[in-house]
Amino acid sequence: MRERPFDDARVLATGLGFPEGPVAMPDGSVVVVEMLAGVLSRVSEDGGRTQVADTGGGPNGAALGPDGHLYVCNNGGRSPEHRRRPCIQRVDPHSGEVTELYRECDGRPLASPNDLVFDETGSFWFTDLRGNAIYYAAPDGSSIVRAIDGVANPNGIGLSPGGDVLYWAQTHTRQVMRRRLAGPGQVVESPGCSIAALIQHGRVDREALVAGLDGAQELDSLAVEAGGRICVGTLVDSGITVIDPAGSEPEKFVLPRALADGAVTNVCFGGADLTTAFVTLSLTGRLISCRWPRPGLRLAF
Repeated sequence: MRERPFDDARVLATGLGFPEGPVAMPDGSVVVVEMLAGVLSRVSEDGGRTQVADTGGGPNGAALGPDGHLYVCNNGGRSPEHRRRPCIQRVDPHSGEVTELYRECDGRPLASPNDLVFDETGSFWFTDLRGNAIYYAAPDGSSIVRAIDGVANPNGIGLSPGGDVLYWAQTHTRQVMRRRLAGPGQVVESPGCSIAALIQHGRVDREALVAGLDGAQELDSLAVEAGGRICVGTLVDSGITVIDPAGSEPEKFVLPRALADGAVTNVCFGGADLTTAFVTLSLTGRLISCRWPRPGLRLAF
């Protein structure tokens, strides 16, 4: 794996309570969740910080929806002060109003919603880390489906530029996986690529595995570049690992020593040409920006 330094890394905010889920907003600001504080915060271009909403619990991932609202995966939190039932929330970024959309599917409670991505129809996929599942849901709270079951601790999630492949990162197996989509919310059947698949089905789908990392490189959330490469927040031996689904050698962007942090959890792309990366450094509570060598994928909303 080739290692590269972050280019022009700049600290935008400090003192955040385990920031994750950065969202590059249309006005140039960046919204992040503060998982330990149970809030969403906005960081302006000049570094100023304001609270967007108090979600309670443990807001873990966020995305901008088709209605201009922010959608939040809330894992429920660990602190008694902020604890709530795990759920999916919709947040009005102007008023701070929080609406709970989902906390169960077919009577089965969500365990730890983690991250989400919208498709072109306006519905969204989200991961449930401790529930070992991936869901597909409507933004108005009317429909939720457990789309993929038996997934090992799914964390970050994203779509290919054509919207026909779903990617996710599995934290503890250090793997990036994929499933083909036949249409919006329609997963092409696959046994997957695991020993469980071999035992249950007598075969594996090797295409389901995009990449696996070695050593102390657990995986967190991800974003996709316009050209299709997958950029995954990497923990412990930290950085942003870039994986090419076509199979070329991965590369890893690593922090300068002055910004060392063992939990590089999330990345999103912004700026006029989508070549500014916003990265959360969760253990040290910082949001940084850096110049990215290629444009990020323009999201559906």
